Amino acid sequence: MKYLKYRHLFRLFEHIQPFINYSTPIEESFPSEKILVIAPHQDDEAIGCGGAVLKHTKAGKNAEIAFCTYDGMKRMKESEQAAAMLGSKRNHFLQFPIRTLDDNKNFEENLQMLLKKTAPEAVLLPFWFDNHPDHRAVSKALIKIKDKIDSNIMVYAYSVWSPLNPNCVFDISDVWEDKKKAIECYKTQTASRDYVKIAQGLNQYWGEIKSPGMQYAEAFFKATVKEYISLGKKIFK
Repeated sequence: MKYLKYRHLFRLFEHIQPFINYSTPIEESFPSEKILVIAPHQDDEAIGCGGAVLKHTKAGKNAEIAFCTYDGMKRMKESEQAAAMLGSKRNHFLQFPIRTLDDNKNFEENLQMLLKKTAPEAVLLPFWFDNHPDHRAVSKALIKIKDKIDSNIMVYAYSVWSPLNPNCVFDISDVWEDKKKAIECYKTQTASRDYVKIAQGLNQYWGEIKSPGMQYAEAFFKATVKEYISLGKKIFK
């Protein structure tokens, strides 16, 4: 009986196992012209997927960033600096208080309108089990609005607080220094925790795991939005 509390994890692994390629492919860029990065908090975009976003924008493609929560003007200014460093063409500020996204109908409606307005071909967001309620709330909101969004959108789920089982990685060795500068824009956050060191360690780990000698890599769980939502419904039913 003590294992019952892990049933969601068991169910998750059973569902994602077919997606896991033991020779995880390296992607050079997103297979789309326009991506939307959803950052529950101002810094998640730089820490979780900043390298892949940089590769996308440096290739001349379009990226926009949506910041879901608000934590003061100073952090907002930092996010604008970081977004410019990442090459974002346009930023969206939803301005919800931190830790209020879960089961929030207003947030769900805002997310739906944002996806309709921006019409991205790929969306980057935190993975289902990333260890913060606001991070999980973004994915859970997709379940609520599934009938009102484009089912052809690709999802690239990233991690900030918790590891994930990836089915694709991006070699970000050539853009690591720029990613580092983007994270360093968040002085209000790095003053209390070394997010550069956290990101560096995780990215070095995935680089070495994927290919000995690769300096830095970001890992993602990739799926169609329909399959990603199906996975979530199995976990959170």
